[in-house]
Amino acid sequence: MSDHSNASEIVIVGGGIYGTSLAYQLASAGKTVTLLEAGEIAGGASGGPGERGVRANGRDLRELPICAIAQKLWGDYQERFEGGVGFRRVGGLQVYDVSYGHREHEVLGRMRANAAAQASLGTPSEVLTRDEALAREPELTPGIVGAIYCPNDGVGDHTFATLQFAAQATKAGAVIRTGVKVVEILHARGVATAVKLADGETVPVGERLVVVANAGAEALLKPVLKPHELGPVWNLMPQMHYVSNPLKKTVNHLLSHAHRRLAVKQLPDGTIMLSGGAHVAHTPEGLWKGSLSAMTQNVTDAILTLPFIDNSTFLKADASRVDTVAVDHIPLIGQAEGLSNTIYGYGWSGHGFAISLGFTKLFTEWLISGVKPEVLEPFSPVRFHKPAAILAATPLGRAAA
Repeated sequence: MSDHSNASEIVIVGGGIYGTSLAYQLASAGKTVTLLEAGEIAGGASGGPGERGVRANGRDLRELPICAIAQKLWGDYQERFEGGVGFRRVGGLQVYDVSYGHREHEVLGRMRANAAAQASLGTPSEVLTRDEALAREPELTPGIVGAIYCPNDGVGDHTFATLQFAAQATKAGAVIRTGVKVVEILHARGVATAVKLADGETVPVGERLVVVANAGAEALLKPVLKPHELGPVWNLMPQMHYVSNPLKKTVNHLLSHAHRRLAVKQLPDGTIMLSGGAHVAHTPEGLWKGSLSAMTQNVTDAILTLPFIDNSTFLKADASRVDTVAVDHIPLIGQAEGLSNTIYGYGWSGHGFAISLGFTKLFTEWLISGVKPEVLEPFSPVRFHKPAAILAATPLGRAAA
């Protein structure tokens, strides 16, 4: 039985960077908060070795206003928290070259257009010529035609940041419980009243329930959401590669490529980390299926971009973290129509760490004011269903039909 006399005002499901930073912001604002995590803090996509990019460069335009908020907050918290949050503002460089079947003028036009759009949406973006890009990043292949430089981009130790927010949330008064899996949302008269744990315990919900468990969110939400509140998502397991740096070269920026699925970071110990879209699957035996092909793709793209990596030695791979991806690669954020006190966010699509602090700031404003920030509207799952409804309701003439 749940005891509502002891209910926290806000109950959060999910102990990644979204759950912990939201718990911190709400507790700091005076709310009583309980966070429930099925495993350990940073045990999912918010944890693991290496660093994550805090990138606006090349991001979906709908996310850029959120990213501008997040990038400011990453710097603020790095200064505010004792020990920081593991954030380094190294700047981001997205490289352009002329791929097969394209022409230089169209590649340069695309580069300039992307930079202009990013700048108009709050991300300072500078177009660099080939020579200017090579001056910033001398180890790049000389075959590039230019780059976009974003000075506010950086990298962050995602595991450390998530643990730091959990620690600060606890100091601010939040209750964080790990090893407690939420299996059901209990509700009555149109509101969530409690959540049920795998061991049968029920945890009461005072004012609001927030589900940000990412890979576990859809299964938990599906029984209480209507079909048009769900979006097409799937789970994947990104593979990260770590290689040595025997030539002692330096990668000065968070590096990405306009048409290759590649992200390159130099970790503080000099190791080169390669990621950006190579994925694997787990077999029933626990093997990483596709690991070798993913490695080949990622390393080849890295060598084509930074030739010195051909001298590196493979150190390790990691594909132990599950992420959830929406079909259009931006998250699903909404309020359950049938449960007026329940909001959710998931489907961070492999790049949610960078923008997490922007989203959780907006979630905090939403939870305290009761008004959903307008900037969150593009992320509503209704985006997958509304066009079809409009089309069905629009009479078509003979010519149009």
